[in-house]
Amino acid sequence: MLALVAAVLAASTPIPTPMLEASVPWWERITVTVDDKGAQQSCKYQSSLSAKGAETCDKAMASTIASPKSEGSGAFSKLTFERRFSPGARLENGRLETGDKLLGQQVMFLTIDGDGSIQSCRVVGTSGDMIPTYGCEQAKSEQFRAQASAPSDAPRQAFMTIRVYGHQEQIA
Repeated sequence: MLALVAAVLAASTPIPTPMLEASVPWWERITVTVDDKGAQQSCKYQSSLSAKGAETCDKAMASTIASPKSEGSGAFSKLTFERRFSPGARLENGRLETGDKLLGQQVMFLTIDGDGSIQSCRVVGTSGDMIPTYGCEQAKSEQFRAQASAPSDAPRQAFMTIRVYGHQEQIA
């Protein structure tokens, strides 16, 4: 399932996204809501780089996201797949909202050259039971806005955090 989500996050999505920035922190997320039977009710895409706010996923994107059942007598009513970029040497994971549970996370350390390409990538941490499959191979396919003021021989450093979290409600 997460391979499909990684494809959604890594591929050019049907929703127009702005060019990735290497000099400012940003995030993007896909959130699906499901009913008590696991059927998808909605799919929203949101990016901190867009002033539009949350947009409805198109049917092709929404159909690639499966909704796992939780263990026990409940189901995740909301499942979020998030990609978070932190430029520089400081990692910013963001906070989960009350009631959300981290299901899986992977943190990568990146260097970005003056042309906006990923020069190097290294996974520096993973956690949870649902480790995202979006990794260095997918990150290296990304292109960042080239920095006119940055010398091409001085790569920028950054962290990319991919995480999956859910909100669980008990179902009778």
